[in-house]
Amino acid sequence: MDVVEAIHTWRTIRSFRTDRLERAEVEDLLWHAVQVSTPPGNETPWSLCVLEGVEQIERFGQQAIDFARENRPPGEAGYSWVDRFDFKVFWGASVVVLISAQADNSAAIFDCHRAGQNLVLAAHSRGLGSCWLGAPLPWLRSAGVAQAMGIPSGFEPSVVIALGHPAERPEPKSRPRPEIIWRSD
Repeated sequence: MDVVEAIHTWRTIRSFRTDRLERAEVEDLLWHAVQVSTPPGNETPWSLCVLEGVEQIERFGQQAIDFARENRPPGEAGYSWVDRFDFKVFWGASVVVLISAQADNSAAIFDCHRAGQNLVLAAHSRGLGSCWLGAPLPWLRSAGVAQAMGIPSGFEPSVVIALGHPAERPEPKSRPRPEIIWRSD
């Protein structure tokens, strides 16, 4: 699969099979992920942490939900998911990748996001599924959680991606060509 095909056919997967990914495969995907360009002198603006095991990941997901319920901003419409009894933060994935940015480097978060995009496209090109997650970030950034996950001091969780063998294959839907504003001299 070439990169343009991967871009047009990748879709978020929200249902995973329970079989594990091989560590060598995850390591290879992460190597592909970090092939992004970074500013000169900023060769490693991220830290990578991999969570494995469906049961452990489910427990972490429940902790993220509990944290969100207890810390929901008043009137915040984007938190309705915490009230859904069937909501799974990590969608049953067997692997979750945390990409954390150097906290003292304001550009590092952009490098992490580029690495995350490489990761989901590389996984898709190998027939794997992925889901870029936002729900667990407040929990991961709360006191002591990042450290408990193994994220080194001086790094802040920026990208959370669930990976695994997909139990579903949503049909690709092409977006219409965007409206473009051109400015020329």
